[in-house]
Amino acid sequence: MNQRGRIGIGLAILAIGVSGALKAQQLQEEQAQTGTTPEAGRITFGGNFLVDPCITCKYDPEPSGYAVVGPDNCTLPGTTQWEAVPFIAAATGVVDRIAASIIMDNVNCPQNKVTLSIYSDACYPDGPGDLLVSGEATVAPDSCDVAVAKLSDGPTLVQGTKYWATATTSSLQSDLDARWYASNYDQVAYNFGDGWVLLSSVAPAFLVQGRASGEAAGGPRTEATTRRPFGSNLFVDPCTGCNYDRNAGGFDVRGPDNCTQTGSTIWLAVPFVAARSGVPQRILAPIILNKPDICPQDKVTLSIYTDSCGEGPGSLLVSGEATAQRNPCAMAVAKLRRAPALAKNVKYWITATTTASQSALDASWFASNNAQFALNLGGQWIQFNAGTPAFEVQ
Repeated sequence: MNQRGRIGIGLAILAIGVSGALKAQQLQEEQAQTGTTPEAGRITFGGNFLVDPCITCKYDPEPSGYAVVGPDNCTLPGTTQWEAVPFIAAATGVVDRIAASIIMDNVNCPQNKVTLSIYSDACYPDGPGDLLVSGEATVAPDSCDVAVAKLSDGPTLVQGTKYWATATTSSLQSDLDARWYASNYDQVAYNFGDGWVLLSSVAPAFLVQGRASGEAAGGPRTEATTRRPFGSNLFVDPCTGCNYDRNAGGFDVRGPDNCTQTGSTIWLAVPFVAARSGVPQRILAPIILNKPDICPQDKVTLSIYTDSCGEGPGSLLVSGEATAQRNPCAMAVAKLRRAPALAKNVKYWITATTTASQSALDASWFASNNAQFALNLGGQWIQFNAGTPAFEVQ
């Protein structure tokens, strides 16, 4: 899909975007960065709060995200829109609270209560399955605040199992007019041959916490996760067995001599905040050829760049050539030579670009399972993907 078209699709819905699940090994880093380190005994089952060094807020404070509205909302009365975001439980234990970046969107609508819940998973395309527990939260009036629901008699979540955190309205909350703001994890930069443009794939931010049952061990690891990564949004979805979203399609990565639209160039970039200091050795990305029989050029350049706040990638640090794959669930892997050391808690970008010898590349960079979300417009849940390119830096 052409990225200019993809950008416009989100705007056709009532507002814009959702996501969420982190590896257990990244959760402690995230808690330290966001200031959300829980009191003794509380652990994080899943979440995508992240302090971006360029933004003081642990989610994107710009007015992005999907609307969360009841049928008596003030912006578009008669319309209902509920949201859901998935996570893979990083540990086994009892859930006791949900935090979400839900902010009031219309001052003329005074209702400030929302229902936050945990659902089981019904697999694509249904998304949320059975209701497990709910709690009422007060919607925050200002950006950088969060809505928090304390859960009574929460169920035990099982490590490695997929669940959904939802934002809905009850009959007493029918005039809610709010917005679920996007995670800082879901920034994407596009380059159509005339410079980088920073946007968000709009995946609203959340955190699910509770009390661990035994040791809060790490979640399941993929075949690609043989080393502790500097940054990653790869994880296996139990419904597909794939560590990126096969159902979501991908972002176009093209050289100017591609077979789909000759003359058009599309490069992509996705950011990460380094979870540790050290020298990176390789980059993994699910970049798959679109038309291997008629456009077989299969080389792509994967690189690490510095960050230029608000503008996307800054200066090139290191590059490596990778082979774009033909088969689903495969990975393009670039080995890095003479890479500089990355610094913990510093923001960097992974890019997929083409050189002159790779100009005929016609491929798709598939989306992370981390960017799945579901919408309910008053009928049933339907699962989508906000579309954040999947990657891992090792």
